[in-house]
Amino acid sequence: MEALYKLLSDTQASLFVLFQKTWVYHWNIVGDDFKQFHDLFGEQYEAVYEEIDRLTEHMRYLNIKPVPTLSRIVEVSHVREADSSLDTMGMVRDLLHCHEIIIDLLNQVSEEAENQKSKGTINLVDDLNEAHGKFVWMLRSFTQ
Repeated sequence: MEALYKLLSDTQASLFVLFQKTWVYHWNIVGDDFKQFHDLFGEQYEAVYEEIDRLTEHMRYLNIKPVPTLSRIVEVSHVREADSSLDTMGMVRDLLHCHEIIIDLLNQVSEEAENQKSKGTINLVDDLNEAHGKFVWMLRSFTQ
């Protein structure tokens, strides 16, 4: 179970950094497409916030304590902090890459949860995986 617990903690920390990054980008959008991207990023950070809560409550059910400090969250996250120098399309590409990282982490969690026969974990990460797949589709559509 230790491998599953580590993967869940890393995923939770990564989601937290993604939430904060998306929030920062939401605040820093400028230009002709302001409203479209401001709303898109707003919807995404709100969804990720809810995911963090769902995942963390599931972790507590499994008796896993969430990563306790912001410095430790940043340290174990697979997602890097926001880059305030990016233009709108740079933000889109960065968030697209981050959601792909989250999907990879969720797939690893699902695989380990299957090994541990943790059906609730599998169901939860499948839901999260589908949501991030939709985010990838939306963000990728702006880059093509």
